Amino acid sequence: MSEILINKKAFKNNLDTIVSHIKDKNKLGLVLKDNAYGHGLEQIASLASDYGIQSVFVKNEFEALKIAHLFKHITAFYGKLSPNAPKNISLSINTLQALDHVEENRSIELEVNTGMNRNGIAREKLAVFIEKILSKKLNLFGIFTHNGYGDEKIADFEEAQEIFAQTKEEVIYLSKKLGFPCPRFHSLASSATLRSEKIDDDLVRIGIAAYGYLGNTFELPIAKNLKPVASLWADKICEQTLPKGAKIGYGGKSILQESATISTYDIGYGDGFFRHNGNRGKLTTAGGYLILPITSMDCFSCICTEERICVFDDASDIAAMFDTIPYEVLTSLSPFLKRTII
Repeated sequence: MSEILINKKAFKNNLDTIVSHIKDKNKLGLVLKDNAYGHGLEQIASLASDYGIQSVFVKNEFEALKIAHLFKHITAFYGKLSPNAPKNISLSINTLQALDHVEENRSIELEVNTGMNRNGIAREKLAVFIEKILSKKLNLFGIFTHNGYGDEKIADFEEAQEIFAQTKEEVIYLSKKLGFPCPRFHSLASSATLRSEKIDDDLVRIGIAAYGYLGNTFELPIAKNLKPVASLWADKICEQTLPKGAKIGYGGKSILQESATISTYDIGYGDGFFRHNGNRGKLTTAGGYLILPITSMDCFSCICTEERICVFDDASDIAAMFDTIPYEVLTSLSPFLKRTII
């Protein structure tokens, strides 16, 4: 049966690498959204809990409930929370209307727009939001932003951080003036964290770096220490020896240039593996075996006779072939694929 293997040593290596940079393990927050970037929410959550991580971030309540017993603080980025959701689950807030649906005494984290112009409130409206949060007797647990320029060596990164620094000052002022506990602050994701010499926030939100990748477009030496955590494996369905000129798969897209033994393996686009049709060049497995187009829904053909093969142990090559990023390759993998910690 096809499966994804999760290398716990590689995962620990990545967390150790990040901690060595930020100098404080307690500042390490982990992003587990979208099934832990395709690695398996519950598998990665268990490893993160064992490592001592206390704060994590997920996509929604559905994900949060699966791991609520493992962490002190869980923040759901999107959606709403049920009235009976555990109290260690906080909700990210982007609009005044969203506050109307939050129950009394629930912890929330307020997202501020610092230039990415995706989600988050305008900094000028901080006082309005905080007054409503207090009037509804909610706990303002955190103030955060997403600096969308961490991967790029451009001035926008520093400008966004300056806006967030000003946001902090205003919130601290309002905290003293209105008498509410000062919330935690966080603004840096993976590349933004590892490029920053000093971390002034209360924690960092590490996503893709924990899984062995970065999206930086400039040299960042520490990235060389990161190791991919997931590898995708497929098992043989059957094999057959075919003559030169034999056609393989739908439409006979592949034509053998010489006689060969062909095997099919139990991974296809129905499992989230990208559909290889040959138009983007040759695709090989991690072991160098040639994958023949066209990928089927539940299997692919390969010039190979191994009983089990590693389809990939680094999503970067496939990402480059399909003009995308490792994030998409990994998060596309079906949640129904077995995930095993090794």
